[in-house]
Amino acid sequence: MKRFITNIRLKRTEEGGRSQPIPPRTFGCPVFFENVPELQSHGYDCRMLLAEYGEPVPPGGAVDEVALLFLSADELLPFVRPGVRFSMWEGKTIGSGVVVRVEDAP
Repeated sequence: MKRFITNIRLKRTEEGGRSQPIPPRTFGCPVFFENVPELQSHGYDCRMLLAEYGEPVPPGGAVDEVALLFLSADELLPFVRPGVRFSMWEGKTIGSGVVVRVEDAP
């Protein structure tokens, strides 16, 4: 299984982001990849391994080196490389991120 290591930034509440922090555990939401035509038809369900970060992520907060696991990782691997940007969705866009690297899950 592959892990996508990313840097993420949540929108502030005033920007239309969440009103509550994301708890310090596994959090799931769809992500939409930008500038990758092969992946723009729909969102891809992921789990953010925020338990490794260990703290809630408040609206407007940023986290570097957070791992994302995708249910359809094999579909993404041919297209997702470091530098690919994405948006995080929870009924609205709640944040954005960039892929730093792809690695094997421990």
